[in-house]
Amino acid sequence: MNNNLDWAYHIANTLYNLGVEDVCICPGSRNTPLTIAFSNNQKFNCTSHIDERSAGYFGLGISKKKNLPTVLISTSGTAIANFFPSIIEANLSKTPIIIITADRPAYLLNTGENQTINQQNIYGNYVRKFQGIGLPNDNLNELTKNIISLYESSVNNIPGPVHINAPFEEPLITKLTDNIDPSKARINLENNEIYNNDDFEISNLKESMIICGELSPDENHDSILLLSEFLNAPILADPTSNIRYYKSHKNIISNYNLFFKNIDINPNLIIRFGSKPTSKILCDFISNHPNVLLVNKYDIFNDKANTFIKSDIETFVENTLNSFDKIDNNSLCDILTAFQKNVKNQIDSLDIDEMMCEGILIKNILDIIKPDTNLFIGNSMAIREMDDLTMNLDKKINIYSNRGASGIDGLLSTALGISSVSKSNANIAILGDLSFYYDMNALIFASKLNISLKLFILNNNGGGIFKQLPISKLNYDKFEKYWITPPNLNLSDIAKSFNVKYYDIKTVSDLKNILNRNNGIEIIDCKIDMNNNYKNEIVDLISNIN
Repeated sequence: MNNNLDWAYHIANTLYNLGVEDVCICPGSRNTPLTIAFSNNQKFNCTSHIDERSAGYFGLGISKKKNLPTVLISTSGTAIANFFPSIIEANLSKTPIIIITADRPAYLLNTGENQTINQQNIYGNYVRKFQGIGLPNDNLNELTKNIISLYESSVNNIPGPVHINAPFEEPLITKLTDNIDPSKARINLENNEIYNNDDFEISNLKESMIICGELSPDENHDSILLLSEFLNAPILADPTSNIRYYKSHKNIISNYNLFFKNIDINPNLIIRFGSKPTSKILCDFISNHPNVLLVNKYDIFNDKANTFIKSDIETFVENTLNSFDKIDNNSLCDILTAFQKNVKNQIDSLDIDEMMCEGILIKNILDIIKPDTNLFIGNSMAIREMDDLTMNLDKKINIYSNRGASGIDGLLSTALGISSVSKSNANIAILGDLSFYYDMNALIFASKLNISLKLFILNNNGGGIFKQLPISKLNYDKFEKYWITPPNLNLSDIAKSFNVKYYDIKTVSDLKNILNRNNGIEIIDCKIDMNNNYKNEIVDLISNIN
């Protein structure tokens, strides 16, 4: 008998039949049956990862790109804790992930047995469902039901991570055996989504405003544009909305952070699509407004609004157009589009030849890259400068980010995961130097794969975003040590140590040359002086527009 391996084969087979394609496997002893069962199935795309934290984010990136659950596999003990940051991000960004942690048998808990911890529901409320499946036994039908139920919890209602804890007794493997049941027909799950948009409970759509937070590149953005035209409503488009860089449209407002505080507007209704926006100004505006409608195809999660309608975008827009009269005049749109036009004229001419700051660099990258490029944007300064200084473009760029928990951990690994399943696209990541430092061990793994990724490092020697904190103005003598934390990275030496290519850029010409090449993984060093006044000069210039 080879119960452990047969049990693991059944888990792998069931997940394959449910549609799982990608598996990230971390090394260990206790997970040996699982590692064999998944890696021995050539229909899975299996990758080997030394570091569980990096593996979790790599799988997260794959799931973000494919909208399918990726499986993470680890051994027992503290190894499983290193998945936790990526699980938190998957939870808050509604990204499907299936975590399978190997475990010691329950009777060894609290006995001092090596590498034995309490793994039951260790991720708490950050997973959609937890299931301890017990030691291998003959009841494979019950195992199948459990796996299907867990998979459904990962992809339905509110997608997110699920956790399977799988204990195994020693001896773990007595001999290598063939897969007991290699391939059955795919399991088709029912879609039980119910949309409650029959009664909108909206009496007046005049003077409406649309705000788009993070949306998948696969959403129906044309429907949002159609709704905007029908209501004559402005669209305040976050850089992660995947509508700011999609089609040129007169109603799309991009640089609201630069002028929103200077105008007095009061929409009758705010219609929201996607997550809350990056902009603190917009988030405060939403929080203080009495009439906000949130539209989402999933149940409301980690959010609040006066009115919530569960609907996909296309259905909501179609019903709105059929239920209300077209609106020809909207003073909000007139005011905001006039400001946006003037701001655009000022920003259009800015390039890194004159101003090497984060926002202008990102603007220039977006201007040059080809349509259908995947761009992963980091947190802190990167996403905020992108929000401030980039504009509506007439080309589709696929934007990805980790804005669920907005951490700086695992950003490189997430970008690598997206790139690994995007071989036909150009892939770009823009990260701060601290974010890169925090996750650069991912390059050890990445150098072994056929991945193409241009990695732009905003090398301002520390946490530049903390310069915006009130503490930075108080002349505290330990501010640099405990907030800025300069890493003093030599990116050229780091690139050599990981056997990846290195370039630095100083001009738009340098940038064009780099973006027109395809050289596997490249580190592009973007040296930025966080003490320069370029951003302040730009803000002052814009603030004088009326």
